[in-house]
Amino acid sequence: MMTTLWRPVCLAAVGLLSLTGCGLLGQNKVVRGSVPDSTTVTSPAFRDGAPMPVRFACAQYGGRTRTPPLHWSVAQSGVGSLALVIDDPDSPSGAYVHWVLFNIDARAFELLENVPPPRAEQAMNSAHKVGYAPPCPPKGEVHRYRFTLYALKEKVPLKNGVSLDKALLAIASRTIARGRMTATFRGAMM
Repeated sequence: MMTTLWRPVCLAAVGLLSLTGCGLLGQNKVVRGSVPDSTTVTSPAFRDGAPMPVRFACAQYGGRTRTPPLHWSVAQSGVGSLALVIDDPDSPSGAYVHWVLFNIDARAFELLENVPPPRAEQAMNSAHKVGYAPPCPPKGEVHRYRFTLYALKEKVPLKNGVSLDKALLAIASRTIARGRMTATFRGAMM
């Protein structure tokens, strides 16, 4: 019974590891070529490594749960679509995925604040909900939030609402380049 319950969690973790370049799939180590970081990701709302404005956080800390605006440039040819994964590597239970967008148009160069890209699909997040789960770290803790854009060789053949583990594995298997920026958010002391 415990194995059955942990399997989705393990698969999601494996998907994240392979997305970050560790190349572990299942129980076998897969030697993969490194994925070039030929994509740049920026935000007009905050700098790389800087604190994220409170409007992007949970209501508990006065946030408005808005999705942050992002800009990117992809220097890789042969891109069929894009994917975005926002995660928190500092979560006490392991990397917590806040949002997964995939099948973003390969010609897109930005994500507007609080507006999902047209025709993009969303996977479930770590809260088992489709859509953006805003940062909401424990009170007093500072967590990092990674905004990773993946250039994919083709569209992901999955639909809106797919499970997190399936989405991450499908993204990992199609990634040809990536780029990342990081922001922080502190859980306010009340």
